[in-house]
Order: sequence, then structure tokens, then C-alpha cells
Amino acid sequence: MPRQKREKSGTGIYHVMLRGINRQDIFEEDEDYLRMLDLLRQQTNRSDDQGGRPYALCRVYAYCLMSNHVHLLIGEESGSIGDVIKRDYGVGSPFT
Repeated sequence: MPRQKREKSGTGIYHVMLRGINRQDIFEEDEDYLRMLDLLRQQTNRSDDQGGRPYALCRVYAYCLMSNHVHLLIGEESGSIGDVIKRDYGVGSPFT
């Protein structure tokens, strides 16, 4: 069953949950948790393509990292919530 279309928040703040396929673990080692935290930091402190002024795609208000899922309370900044969530992180997206 397809998911329902995301409703636009009046505040620009969203609760986002990411879960492993079939509720499998997405964090197997401590390094996996640290990588996720690093990715969150990158989205809140980015530079443009020329290495200029930093900007944020989103603001992270709260997070909870569990072995098989993640809860994020994030707000839109310079990108829409869809842009932040769908961002391509490279091989093995989204957490490589």
C-alpha cells in the first residue's frame, strides 16, 4: 500500500522516522551510529559548491537512534523536508 502524501507543516517542523527493511537493524556497530550523527551534522552546516558561506538544509531539534530505526525532529531551513530526506549520500544511500 503506498504511503499517504506528506502534509505541509505550518511550522516547517516534522517528525521523521527511518526504519530498516523488515525492521532489520540499520546500526550494527558503534561506527554506524557515529556516521549517522556525522551526516546529521553535515546537513545543518553546509557550504555552497564554491566553499563559500555556510548554510543549513535543515535544523535538527531532537533525534533518537535505535538499532533498527531513527526518530528525527527536524525543521526546514534552506531546503524542503523532501529535499533533505531524499538527498543522495552516494553508494549505499542514504547512510554511506
